[in-house]
Amino acid sequence: MLKINLLPKYIYERRKIYKLASIFGVLFIAIVFGMFAWWFMLGNKEIILTGQVDEMELKTSILNDLQKQVDGEKAKLPPVESKVKFIEDLMAYNLKVPQLYEELAKYTYARILYKSVTPAGNQLTIQAHAGSLADCGRYLMNMYRATHIFNSVTINAVPGWSDSAGAAQGAGQPAGQPAAAEPSSGFDFTVTCALVNPISAPAYAPPGAGGEGAPGEGGAPGASSPGP
Repeated sequence: MLKINLLPKYIYERRKIYKLASIFGVLFIAIVFGMFAWWFMLGNKEIILTGQVDEMELKTSILNDLQKQVDGEKAKLPPVESKVKFIEDLMAYNLKVPQLYEELAKYTYARILYKSVTPAGNQLTIQAHAGSLADCGRYLMNMYRATHIFNSVTINAVPGWSDSAGAAQGAGQPAGQPAAAEPSSGFDFTVTCALVNPISAPAYAPPGAGGEGAPGEGGAPGASSPGP
């Protein structure tokens, strides 16, 4: 059977145009919808990024405040460190004199009576009493043996003993002989010893004071304390 199309061609052209218009319309709507969705996503992304920036700025501000606090605390460290060092030096100094007395006792003759023992810097001065020249000699020989404590030992004020005959440690027996009989009740004498390890009281030097303070000297433990 033969089909014959008697409709004009322009009718088919319109149909094609309608189809193309429908296709382009759908595409246009899709593009518009896609652009709207993309714009909406960008808006949300901008909000998220803005929130993150604000959060970072807040954290940066907090960090800067903390850094200022740290810097302020660091500025307090030098005075504190200086005081701590002074206290440590003072505690070490307070042990030196008792330790010196303990060592001195090991080389002190039992028949010698001490009236005073005065450490001052690199020198130790002893005021003592001996019952006889023999006791004094034994005591002096003991002192010569304390080479780890004293660099030199000098004695004077012994009856009949020349002042110039002071005995330096390691020089052997002191020169001179007593020219007169010693008192029956004994006699006082003075011993001066040069210390191997000088004893000087520490001095507190505030930071920025231009160096360490000059160490003080004294016969007993203790030193001036730092200010508040």
